[in-house]
Amino acid sequence: MRFLDRIKNNRLYRFLTCLIGFIALIILVLYLAVPSYSFADIEPFNGDFIYNPYSKIDRINYVDFRSDNLDNQGINSYEYGFAMTGTRYLCLGYESKRFIDYPFLQSIHYKQYNIDQLNKKTRLVALAHPSKGFRKGQMTRLDHYRVMEALSPDNNSLYFWDIALSNGHRVNIIATGNKYTTACIGGSDTESILNSVETGNSYAISYNGSLAQVPQLVDVTVKYDNLFVTVSEMAREMRFIGQNAEVKSSVNNVSKGFYPIQKDDTYIRVEVEFANGNTLYLNPLVRHKYNYFFDLDKAHIMKGRTYLMWAVYIIVAVFLVRMFIIKKNEDSGEQN
Repeated sequence: MRFLDRIKNNRLYRFLTCLIGFIALIILVLYLAVPSYSFADIEPFNGDFIYNPYSKIDRINYVDFRSDNLDNQGINSYEYGFAMTGTRYLCLGYESKRFIDYPFLQSIHYKQYNIDQLNKKTRLVALAHPSKGFRKGQMTRLDHYRVMEALSPDNNSLYFWDIALSNGHRVNIIATGNKYTTACIGGSDTESILNSVETGNSYAISYNGSLAQVPQLVDVTVKYDNLFVTVSEMAREMRFIGQNAEVKSSVNNVSKGFYPIQKDDTYIRVEVEFANGNTLYLNPLVRHKYNYFFDLDKAHIMKGRTYLMWAVYIIVAVFLVRMFIIKKNEDSGEQN
């Protein structure tokens, strides 16, 4: 009571209390305004067809999407996120920046909503260093993003990448920072580069020494469910990785590797490691059900539940305001 009396009688305390209350109200409104999502049941890739993202490999452009020189290539990017949870997104080819975030705890609904809002003004949204700001369980259900920053100098999120893939989310890899880069196949203009990353016609690289000395991917072909991968130099090991990050097969000392894709292989991605440690990380080949390939939409706003929640919030707010006004009137009457 003494503290409350001090606030009532001190102008500075009243101002600070009002300011803190106003900020808390804004944060509360931001949190309550986020809709609820329903997520499709977890289902790995399946079907009789195999989607190979790689087309003819005729030209390779090395791009670091965090480089200070990225603007010189006509690509604008920024990292979005202010949450203390460390949840961040790398926005590639954005029209305008998003300045609203949820500073404290974030459930999967807040993260999915941020992805959806960023997609409205951004060409590609990538989960940035996901092992720092996302939970493994969230990776099984989050949707509507196509790219993951799975490799950077201070973060290795390859396992998080495999979690998403193992649960039927087609996500492509980028690598950024010192000794990491992304190889984009095709033209060097902005749209071609972003399209190569979006479609998966690209791969990530970790390297030692000079990037110019890193061997290149030459060809990725699927014939009668047999996968052939060719690189420009002899590789120390070529690993074929599938469901739940399991190494399904590996071959040593080859420049052309072969793997017969099994019926129970939901996806296959390939890592090619060379003698000096240089490594190529290829995007996944995934199973699907139809002659033509399309990505399923696995996250939907539950409008009924969201509107019901908002209605409850409004009723509670009106009730509290009404109680405050009644209390204030009663206090005024007692003083008179």
